[in-house]
Amino acid sequence: MPENNFPLVSVAIITYNQKEFLRACLDSVLAQDYPNLEVIIADDASDDGTHDMLYEYETRYPGKIILKLAEINQGITYNSNVAHFACSGKYVAWMGGDDLMLPGKLRKQVEFMESDPDCTICYHDLDVFDSLTNRTLYRFSEKNTPKEGDVKVAVKYGCFNGACSTMVRRDRTPKKGYNRELPVASDWLYWVEALSSGGNIRYIDEILGRYRRHAGNVTNKRMVVGRNTVDHLNSCNLVLAKNPEYFKELSYCYSMIIRGERHVLQYGASLWFVFKVTGDLKSFFCLCVYLLSFGVVKI
Repeated sequence: MPENNFPLVSVAIITYNQKEFLRACLDSVLAQDYPNLEVIIADDASDDGTHDMLYEYETRYPGKIILKLAEINQGITYNSNVAHFACSGKYVAWMGGDDLMLPGKLRKQVEFMESDPDCTICYHDLDVFDSLTNRTLYRFSEKNTPKEGDVKVAVKYGCFNGACSTMVRRDRTPKKGYNRELPVASDWLYWVEALSSGGNIRYIDEILGRYRRHAGNVTNKRMVVGRNTVDHLNSCNLVLAKNPEYFKELSYCYSMIIRGERHVLQYGASLWFVFKVTGDLKSFFCLCVYLLSFGVVKI
């Protein structure tokens, strides 16, 4: 890519009370070897001193740091929309305020997408690490098998792309942004609607970012986890209402969500439902173990 022809990338950072991690996140973005970027930071009314720190960055990087600081906490989806509508780049790279970019991430993703105009979403592998020890726990791809394809792939298999690994063409993102009917887990529907505008989701088989695991992760909070599941099920309903032709893919996705929640639902009934709908052998195996142990062993 010629040095004078770098399309603008908007890095959209969503944060709330993450001051202890946000500085490292910002530094990893600002250290990228990609010359044409704007950094949108949407903070959801943090009360941990985040705003004062962000004002320092705004002063040090005038014109590059764009602050969107809420006075009242409105939640994840609302805050994501604040960032979404502030972006002006050809591409948008999404980040959580506690995650990290590795060197070369933005350049490699832009080069990948510029070489393939049909690529609507590009994502890569992540190093999932423990915040306290900095120790790698696993590669994101080890627990989320990478997938590529059109919108039907995204509908069927759910959110297999880590949010902080994802870059999307802004002109194909949903015109209304994130769906406000989904207060917590609105990202999957966002990706589906972007792909509904055309193109494919593509994967770079390289670790280009780090996903931090710590006690404050949204995915560790019991109430949010429950809401997350409800939002994903509701997302299936919203897609079905708009695109009934995806019924087969949505049935599979819905069933996999149920399988993931089998321990908080009626265990045996949940697995039997999933097996009937999808023929999923893992569900059948878990059900057999459960029945043969007279309901004692739940795996």
